[in-house]
This record gives sequence, C-alpha cells and structure tokens, in this order.
Amino acid sequence: MLKTAEISLRSLEKKDLDFLLDLENDREIWKVSCTTTPFTQAEIANYIYHSKQDITIAEQYRFVIDLKSTPIGCIDLYDYNLQEKSAGVGIVVSKPYRRKGYAKQALLQLIDYAWKHLQLVHLHSKIMPENKATVALFLKVGFLQKGNTKFVLNI
Repeated sequence: MLKTAEISLRSLEKKDLDFLLDLENDREIWKVSCTTTPFTQAEIANYIYHSKQDITIAEQYRFVIDLKSTPIGCIDLYDYNLQEKSAGVGIVVSKPYRRKGYAKQALLQLIDYAWKHLQLVHLHSKIMPENKATVALFLKVGFLQKGNTKFVLNI
C-alpha cells in the first residue's frame, strides 16, 4: 500500500466490485476512455480475481485510490515493458472527488512507486485534448506533451 496524509493506493479487493462496476459503467467517463459497452458484474468480478497477477506477467496493474478507507478512484499502470523500463498511466476519480487534489496525490504516489519499486524510467499516457483537467494534471506533475494526445515523463 502506498500512502500520503490524505489518500492511499492499494490493490483491488473483492469488496471493490460494486465501486468498480459503477466507475467502469459511468458513461461520462467513456468519453475519455476506450469503453463503448457496459461491463457485467461477472466481468468485473473476473477482472478483480485476476488483478493479483504480477505486473511482469499481466503487463498491467490497477490500484484503488482510497480516501480514509473509501474508494474514490483508480490509477493504472498498463503496457508495462520490462526491457524498456516503461509503462502507461491511466487515472480516473469519481465525480464528487474531482478537483480536490486527490488525482495529483495519486499520480505522484504512482510515479514514486514506478521509480522505486519497478525501476521504471519512462511513463506515458494517451489523453484526449477535450479532457482538459487530465491534460492539466499530467503537465502539472511533469509530463511533456508530444503531439496531440501523447504525454511522456522520463523519471
């Protein structure tokens, strides 16, 4: 578990089923993600079950963003590449918790984890231009914009 004064990052647990189902099926979020159809409860349960797989095998890992033991979002490492020491980053925070600094805290914790525990030297993300809040967040923590949707950070 990764922790600051306000939030912590932790692994997915069975108890996250309803939270993750609501989050993944929020059609407002679909506008800035690749999701086009709703997930079933069985699909989310299966995802949680397999989420314990090591990042070197699964090439991805999802953390739950907790605020005082309440899940408020998720932050992911994806496209993990051991040889290149790189991974992609994705983040989503539930609507009531946006614009309060929690996403920034989570992203900074994830960057620290990627560097210290996975020895990554490069992170990247694809962010659609209309997702202005996320663009601003990634720029604020040091990512550089390379093209219209690509953001990179050399740690």
